[in-house]
Amino acid sequence: MKKRVLLLISDTGGGHRSAANAIATALDEIDSPYSFEHRIEDVAAHCSFPLTQLGRGYSMALRYAPPVYGALYYATNGRRRYRALVRFCEPLYRERLRDLFSSYRPDVIVSVHPLLNHAALRARADAHMDDVPILTVITDLGKVHESWLTPQSDAVAVPAREVYERALSRGIPPRRLHLLGHPIHPRFDDVVGTKEELRAQLGLPRDAFVIMLMAGGEGGGKLLSTALALARARLPIQLVVVCGRNELLRQRLTEAARMLPTTIHVLGFTENIPEYMRAVDLLVTKAGPGTLAEANAAQLPIVVYDYVPGQERGNVDFVRRNGLGAVAIRSAAEVVRAVRSLIRDPDRLVHIRRNQGALAPQRSSRQIAALIARMANESVPRLQAVASL
Repeated sequence: MKKRVLLLISDTGGGHRSAANAIATALDEIDSPYSFEHRIEDVAAHCSFPLTQLGRGYSMALRYAPPVYGALYYATNGRRRYRALVRFCEPLYRERLRDLFSSYRPDVIVSVHPLLNHAALRARADAHMDDVPILTVITDLGKVHESWLTPQSDAVAVPAREVYERALSRGIPPRRLHLLGHPIHPRFDDVVGTKEELRAQLGLPRDAFVIMLMAGGEGGGKLLSTALALARARLPIQLVVVCGRNELLRQRLTEAARMLPTTIHVLGFTENIPEYMRAVDLLVTKAGPGTLAEANAAQLPIVVYDYVPGQERGNVDFVRRNGLGAVAIRSAAEVVRAVRSLIRDPDRLVHIRRNQGALAPQRSSRQIAALIARMANESVPRLQAVASL
């Protein structure tokens, strides 16, 4: 017997799809008392214009006008303001999302995007599927956007204690809150081998201080300028720069590396991030919540050099508040100073790793998959009783 799980995302950045893929992979491991089939749907494909352009609009805003995106984020981050946005958007998705639910007939609906929680609740009612539970999986950290905090969801998986407390303050009953960590791919739990063995596998030097730079799956942003600044600083380091799918950036860095005083290992998109995070000494990254959670799981100290305005500001504060590394968002020169300071202070690196160990998600995606399995097997009366608290 198989159960069906519908995972709702929007391809605004790669993090939501990565989280959904991590959960889906964990669901594939379950085979008792039944197995799961799953479907990941970009809801924009089931909307009317202009929501069909949500992903493209998000990418354009971040590339050409990040402050405008940040202003829109804050403008909608309030209960009344967000309700007004929901009322405006409902006619653009309501019928098509209802039809998706009716045709797929899921046993559990999982929202992995803040704008889809209210949409899922409305479409479920329209499809007369109130017996199908909805799980919200929050993938941001710190003071998350109001759209994540939907008391009507049957269960809410939260990634951190701060998010748990904020959800409580917004009226979500404790029995429906599950502090499970950010959903990172199960492969991060399964890395084997010592640091020396992993470095040998990856072609990294045994004794050098190795720093990895990332900017998400698409690369870009301040990654090039930050990498060049570190490579020119003549620090006692080697660099691993992950360019993701940004082939132009990979080519430019590969050409520049020949003339720089620091050894640079330039990578495109790679599936070996779990191994690299266990093999290197420091991560310099944009403040994507998935990357931060992965680094915590690997106990890899962090330097944050960039963030998405509004959306990722809470992640920056999360790093500062929990002592997970350094924040250097003003300039590439500040990044160099932060890295130099950490290299010279090995005791601080040990302290950061301890903090990360205390906060790291433990089998997060597998725990979320187990929660989905329980929800698929729960009776309607029990879910309704929980929802009435």
